[in-house]
Parts: sequence; C-alpha cells; structure tokens
Amino acid sequence: MTPMPERIVDLRSDFLTRPTPAMIAAMNAACARPWGFDFRDDPDQRTLEAELAALLGHEDSLVMPTSTMANQIALLLLARPGEIVLGPDDLHFAISEAGAATAVAGVAVQGLGSQQPPLEAWRAALRAKPDTQRSRIAAIAIENTHNRAGGVAIDGATTQAILALARAHGLAAHLDGARLFNAAVALDVAPATLAAGFDTITVSLNKGLGAPIGGALVGSRARIAEALILRQRLGGGIRPTAVFAAAARVALAGWRDVAEDHRRAAALIAGIEGTPGLRVVKPAYPTNIVVIELERLDVAAAEAKLAASGVLVIPFGPRRLRLIVYRGIEDVDIARAIAACRALATDTGGPRT
Repeated sequence: MTPMPERIVDLRSDFLTRPTPAMIAAMNAACARPWGFDFRDDPDQRTLEAELAALLGHEDSLVMPTSTMANQIALLLLARPGEIVLGPDDLHFAISEAGAATAVAGVAVQGLGSQQPPLEAWRAALRAKPDTQRSRIAAIAIENTHNRAGGVAIDGATTQAILALARAHGLAAHLDGARLFNAAVALDVAPATLAAGFDTITVSLNKGLGAPIGGALVGSRARIAEALILRQRLGGGIRPTAVFAAAARVALAGWRDVAEDHRRAAALIAGIEGTPGLRVVKPAYPTNIVVIELERLDVAAAEAKLAASGVLVIPFGPRRLRLIVYRGIEDVDIARAIAACRALATDTGGPRT
C-alpha cells in the first residue's frame, strides 16, 4: 500500500480555515469575563451582531449555529408553506441542506437553470400567475458567491436588476451570502453594496474568515426579532456565546484578508490550465473556489489519485472536482496541488467512463 504523504493539502472546504492567534487570544479573554445568560445579552454577541449589521448596511443581525439554519429561518420568514422561492437550480439551500427547504420551511424551490440564469429567465418565470393549481411565488433568492458556478462573485448591477424585477412583482428577496466577503473583495466593493435591497442575508463566520463556529442572519429589527423565536424553535438558541462571538469579531474585522486566498486560487488556476484532459472553470469574477472539469477521467478515480498524492478535493458532479483555498493553505501547497492535478493527464487517454 502506498504511504500517504506527511503533509496533506486539504482543499475540500474553506470551513477548515483555522483561527488566528488573535482569535484564540480573544477566546481566552472571553473565558475570563462574565457571560450573558439570556439569548442576546452577552456583550461579545451583542457587539458582533451590531458590527455585522452595520457592515452589511442593515438594522440588525442574529448569530446562528450554522449558515444552513440561517437560510432555513430566512425561508420561514419570507414564504409560507406551499409557496415558491425562485432562484438558480443549484442554490445551496436547494441541493445541499438535506431537503430542509421542503421539510423544514415547507417551500417549493423553483429552479431557473444552474449557476447564473440570465435576466430573461427571471422575467419569464415571473410572468406566470398563481391560480388554483399553481402556487404563489413569494420570494427570490441568489447566492453570492455562487458555489456551484465556480465561486463566481455576482456584481452589484446584476444583483440590483434581479431585485428590481422581484420588487416589481411584490416579492421578498433572500441573499445566501455565506461567502459574501469573498464577493466583496473580488469586486472591490463594500459588503453593504452587495447586501443592499435584500430582506434577509445569510453570512458564514467560519468559511474563509476562520471563526470556530457559526453563521448569522442579517435583516431588519422586526425580522430579526422573529428570527430569534424561530432559531429557538429549531434548537439553535446556543448559550453561552461569548467564546465564539469574541473570535468571530476578530474574524469579521479581517474580512479583507480573503484576498490572499484569491491570489493563491488564481495561481492554482494558472498552474492547472492547459493540462490535457482538464478544463478549469474561469468565472468572470473568480474568488477562492476552483472547479475542474474532467474530459475523460472518471471523477472518483481522479479524486482517489489526488488523495494518494496527498491532495484532498471533493466531487462536484459526475465530471467535476472542487478545490477551495483558505487561510492555512500556503504557496507550497498550491505547487503540490498543481503537480498532482497535472499528473492526472497521464490517466486521460482511456475510454470515457
């Protein structure tokens, strides 16, 4: 059996981002302070929620155990059971949250095609009128950055055009912004620019940022007051919050640091590009996600060969692999990943499986 390399380059997800020494120091300091008892009276949590809301240009926010819970609470806030939420086919809450949109929120997700549907697809879907057989469309949703589209950042003009259509039809709007700070860095805009106009916004505090746990839901004070009740109903009323909230405050202050992950992801793309049998997805506004399309090699075989080289990735469909760069991945790791991906070229000559 071939031994595994001593150092593993784990590119499976940016939720593996490690806390910085400053975050660890903040957690230690929080351990020495009195903790809040009620669901929103911890000073670190209150400050984090206020800072996050201000950064995104909204009134309030509420910390959540996960971004998945934040998404589901947003759906519960914006649509009634049986109503439709409109968006791309491959939204995270549509395909990667164990069917919670239906099982928990009770909504139907109407897909417009994968990745980034053109504006005309939104218009066409919104022309349909509800009747005794067709449910009402209650809300639209987009994901920024869009994971399944290769981590593309969606620019403000595109976002605002979709929002204008939604508002013209009286619809609510949700932004799954788990990686919103990556989008802001890629587009060189303030996070508030990309969050403007949405009723609810989900953000992750650990993906890329490095907080040890958690996400948050952002919106108006009235909606966040409702979200507090729904969070408790779903079992998300975690206490105490001081330790992870203190770390998350440090993580949030350093949101621009994800630019270094983007730099390394760009180097990874440049190094893989041109490898026979591989095609790298190149979004208009790339971030920290790299998607490779396999022309001939089976995805499971490619994943296994990379793992044997000490590079861990995840399958992203029958012909795709996803690699994500985050803090803790160094230039030497990128070089190793490039070499391992190039080595796949030797296995692309056989019949397509």
